[in-house]
Amino acid sequence: MILQLHKRKMAIAGMLMTVYLVIHMLTNLSFFCEDSFSSFYAWYNGSIVRWLVLVVMATAVGIHVKAAVKIRKANAKARRIQYTKHDKFHIPAPFVTVSIIFLLSFILVHVFQTLNFDSENVYGELQQLFQSEIMVLFYLAGLFVLMMHLSHSLANVLQTLGKTSVTCHAMVWVAVLLLSGGFASIPLYIYFVMP
Repeated sequence: MILQLHKRKMAIAGMLMTVYLVIHMLTNLSFFCEDSFSSFYAWYNGSIVRWLVLVVMATAVGIHVKAAVKIRKANAKARRIQYTKHDKFHIPAPFVTVSIIFLLSFILVHVFQTLNFDSENVYGELQQLFQSEIMVLFYLAGLFVLMMHLSHSLANVLQTLGKTSVTCHAMVWVAVLLLSGGFASIPLYIYFVMP
């Protein structure tokens, strides 16, 4: 029963973060129209909305991570003997842990960078940030880990809801690829196309 409560908390926080990611990606795509992008972020960074969103998302991440740790501990206790054969591709637990730590680090670095942007010139700040090959690679690596995490998580949510068909899982992959592609388009455009 307690495990189910943690799973529910993790799922709700995860869905809230996913909705935020979709909105964040769509607003970021306005980068391709400088005036729209600049006017939106001038409003966003100058209003209380930015801080409300930051508090809500930080709380959601905290709940999600805390619930995940509790679920993982409970699962480790319940399964004393490892499976000898997996019916699907198996990613070792230490690799999953490292990828999650990297994803959290990526989120923290991204938030820290954006908080230090000149709020009057977010467009120029992004241009400058993604002129760096290291930052482009770091951002793309973060998006890759996020994409893998989302595809796994959303597939689990569908499975919990009884949606196990290939079509449902294909739709998850399409949605996750579109989301990641939307985010990736900006650093790639800045690095390869802009002067």
